[in-house]
Amino acid sequence: MELYLTYHRIIGITSSETGVPEFHRLDVPLESYIILTLYRYLNIHPSNVGVHFVRCKAASNVLSVILPSSGFGMLKFFDQNIDEKPPTAIHDPALFCQLPSISSRNAGLIVSGLCGVCRRITQEHVSHNESSVGLLGFKGNTLVAPADASLWTKFCELDMVRCVGQILQCATGRDMVNHIMLPDEIGQLESHLQQPLKSHNIYKLINLVNNVRISSDGEHRQLTDTKQRFDFHANHKFAEGYEKTLADIMLFICLELVERRLGHDLLRQKLPHVSGWFGRVNLDDEGRLYRVCNEILPASEDSALANKLSIVTDVQVRIPQEFSLYKSDTKKLNLKGDQILTTNQAEVEEILRKVETIRTDIGSRVNDWDTNVFEWESIPLEARPEGGKLPAARVLRKRHQIESLVNEVVQLASDGDTIVDFCSGTGHLGIILAHLLPRCSIYLLENKEESQQRAMERVARLGLRNVTFFQCNLDYFTARFDIGVSLHACGVATDIVLEKCFAQKAHFVSCPCCYGKLYNIAHVAYPRSRLFQDSGLLLKEYFCIAHCADQTHDLTSDRTNVAKAQQGFHCMDVIDTDRALRAEELGYRVDRKRLKDESCTPKNRLLIGSFNR
Repeated sequence: MELYLTYHRIIGITSSETGVPEFHRLDVPLESYIILTLYRYLNIHPSNVGVHFVRCKAASNVLSVILPSSGFGMLKFFDQNIDEKPPTAIHDPALFCQLPSISSRNAGLIVSGLCGVCRRITQEHVSHNESSVGLLGFKGNTLVAPADASLWTKFCELDMVRCVGQILQCATGRDMVNHIMLPDEIGQLESHLQQPLKSHNIYKLINLVNNVRISSDGEHRQLTDTKQRFDFHANHKFAEGYEKTLADIMLFICLELVERRLGHDLLRQKLPHVSGWFGRVNLDDEGRLYRVCNEILPASEDSALANKLSIVTDVQVRIPQEFSLYKSDTKKLNLKGDQILTTNQAEVEEILRKVETIRTDIGSRVNDWDTNVFEWESIPLEARPEGGKLPAARVLRKRHQIESLVNEVVQLASDGDTIVDFCSGTGHLGIILAHLLPRCSIYLLENKEESQQRAMERVARLGLRNVTFFQCNLDYFTARFDIGVSLHACGVATDIVLEKCFAQKAHFVSCPCCYGKLYNIAHVAYPRSRLFQDSGLLLKEYFCIAHCADQTHDLTSDRTNVAKAQQGFHCMDVIDTDRALRAEELGYRVDRKRLKDESCTPKNRLLIGSFNR
């Protein structure tokens, strides 16, 4: 495997008498520091994971690290600025996404994102040290959920890194102060550690720890000996529960910097639960992780912290009540007061009458493909939906969905094109495209590790050589491509995919899904088109239409409210018309169709965009 990290500059190289480098001194961003410390802590062998550095623009905070060649091998440096273009000296798709990233060329897999890369490094360690399997948590699920779906992964990958950066920033230059208001994430972690332990295998754990035999909460309450009772608060020892995991290591590396900045006594005074957790992680390996942190980042070498430890004399922190990082991150619109969405039918009809005043054709047309461009009998079993272990009841519907998209993609594609299947899941669409278009490069992009593993197994059994896998969030993907496809990308993900296509002037074939999950993010705001923006349609009215678009149901079912379902189909057309107008404003020719067999899914709309290059 090859690991790619960013660095700002090389401070110096200490060489032996023979001229062989013994130590490299670098300025790196916090994400690189976390991964380097984990790499060293887990004793990853350089022959198994090579380390490469790509120069980046200086961040507001850089950490001056010391890397011994004995632990990291012969480091490779590429000085071209990755923010401008991928270094021409590197021919690795790992540069086709945001760093940090790690690639396994044998498997054709690229993993991008801090937590994904740390998991991959830990998996490499566990493969040679089975006794460390607990670092990956119960059933290997620690940090497996992507940051856009898991509050916990988001906290470790984005929130904690950002908050530590803020703490380091206030220690430099004009920001030197005696009093600091700590970022909210620190208070959230303190509150999380105060909550009672939760665990998937809680009764197995209780039996093991307290030497009892129970299988329910009722049996636990009936225990007469108080020593046999499980203390759910006291046993919340580590970040995710009773045992140390990769998440604890990553958070410890971050909070060790906070402790350097604030001092141990101040940390214990203001954040007793965080301080207690910090001590337990430190004792778990007899202080080895702490020593590795100080080996990689000696205090005297740390440009962000050196000689500034005595400045802070007091800190303030907001600790929320009953905050838990165990909860999933459900994307909410956060609309309040008169912005709250309505499902009142009279109000919905009034909003739709307002839409009728927009001077555009709203609707979608019947699919005009008489025959498919391929025969299912000619497709190998592993490339068919049933080869992806899809339940038999869903196979025919999935086939109809795939047919409509494949017909359009094949017509748009030329030899040598790069086609990206965004939110590819287990590969139902992308694998068939790879089989039918052997002279095209197919990228399967998915942020769920388990789904992508199934797709990789299918591709391996088929022997396809034109497939590359990217395990990352949509926002992390930066490669050039010619055609973007997505089948039921959920909610705002469809619009992120379209924006990716717009940026590359790439053709697109997209079947949207989950309209009710639309919400504004930094680079996608609704309505999408200027025509809709200028229509006077309020944001809450737009999201109300999107919400109603999810009221589509099988029209052949006796339980379906047909009028409501028909209204839902119309609302889908409204949202997709807005999307199409956005693309047309950017020079695309857009066709709005429906899937060939419209009953194969209630979300049966199809957007086909071609860009005249």
